[in-house]
Amino acid sequence: MARRIIEIIVGLAIVGSLFASYSDRSNDSKLVIWYLLTPEVLKTIVWIALFLLASRLVYGKYKDYSKYFFNFFIKLFGDPNKVDKQN
Repeated sequence: MARRIIEIIVGLAIVGSLFASYSDRSNDSKLVIWYLLTPEVLKTIVWIALFLLASRLVYGKYKDYSKYFFNFFIKLFGDPNKVDKQN
């Protein structure tokens, strides 16, 4: 439960920083997210993600994710096998 609350708070912080803008006399209006995610931070995040992906591809085991995504889409869009009988 605490993990879910932290996820919600972080999500709201990201959404807030995406919509909020900040401006001062030297800059025009600039989104707050770009003050937090500078090019150096983004480069580091992408490098770590690529490193983890490469290590997963090299050392990981094959795992079929089709059942996971099928269940995920059922949660999002509903079960395609259930037919609505609305007349």
